Amino acid sequence: MSEVSHPPRRWPRLLLLIALSLALHALLVDWGRRQIILPGATQEQAMTVELRPLPPPEQPVALPVPRPTQPRAAKPASRPAAPARRSEPSIEPPDEPIRETVEPIYTPAPEAPHSTPATATATASDDGTGKTSDGKGQGTAGAAAEGGQAQGDAPGKSYQTSAPPSVLLRYDATGTKDGRASYGRGSIAWRNDGPHYSVEGKAKVLVFTVLNFTSQGDLDGNGLSPELYTEQTGFKSATNTHFNRERNVVSFSASTTTYPRRGGEQDRGSVIWQLAAIGRGDPAQFRAGAVIDMFVAGVRDGEVWRMQVQGEEDVTLPIGQLHTWHVVRMPKPGSYEDRVDIWLAPQHEWYPVRVRYTEPPSRGGDFIDLSLSGMEALPP
Repeated sequence: MSEVSHPPRRWPRLLLLIALSLALHALLVDWGRRQIILPGATQEQAMTVELRPLPPPEQPVALPVPRPTQPRAAKPASRPAAPARRSEPSIEPPDEPIRETVEPIYTPAPEAPHSTPATATATASDDGTGKTSDGKGQGTAGAAAEGGQAQGDAPGKSYQTSAPPSVLLRYDATGTKDGRASYGRGSIAWRNDGPHYSVEGKAKVLVFTVLNFTSQGDLDGNGLSPELYTEQTGFKSATNTHFNRERNVVSFSASTTTYPRRGGEQDRGSVIWQLAAIGRGDPAQFRAGAVIDMFVAGVRDGEVWRMQVQGEEDVTLPIGQLHTWHVVRMPKPGSYEDRVDIWLAPQHEWYPVRVRYTEPPSRGGDFIDLSLSGMEALPP
């Protein structure tokens, strides 16, 4: 009987080897993946270390420190500009610019048909004091106003002057304000101590001061020679007009306008008393139709005031009836300046016993009239 042959049992072993081989490959693949990823992780950690902030520099502001000191070092270079401020060109301008400003104001006014031939002509002494051979002072009230005199071409009119004694004048004030009637009081204190003078004037309506002014200066060959004029109207701030004797300049606190000071200039407070001094110096200098021109400085500028002597008048005042000379300052047509009427009483030292200020229609036409109600002698 023949034997049956069985196949060999090598397949299970072969399968086991194949399984082990696959397992080993799987492990190798997994290990290989980890090996590939790990370098990336290592690189990422290395980048984290490299991005750490660097320590700050040892001197972070070393360069900007000297820069702020450069402008300070340059300041001395700008200091030489300071002397330019000392020149004060508005106070003492060159001759030519001043002449250009003054020429329209000092234009020669035509002589009135009846201008007085009796105004005395000054015969100045060699020493230039403005006194005649008999020693009397000669006021050049009209000299500065005449165009020729202003430019130094020809002598102007001059007047004998004698300032009145000190006095306190009280007035009743009547007038209008914005077209409405108003009443009040006024006063002018005039002081003459020989070489100097002062004027202080006030006008009140009810308890309100509508005008307050002062003028002070010297009494010399020109009559009144103002040094400082101060004026305040209503609730406005006070203004000053200076007659600088060292620089020979007339200047104003309310404007930059200047004029040369040549002698004989007046202000709004002194002009009335200069007229009184002319009347006392020689009454013959007042005649009906006579003209007295004076340069008068206001609060912002100045101009020639043509004082026209109207003639003799009897006026009735609170103090009584007085014989006076009526003088009028009539402003130029279209001017914003006031008309000024002045009544001087020769029997009372030529004091201004009545004064009237009238606004032009362009400013409303209001007026204030001061009529003498009392007088009191003052010590010099």
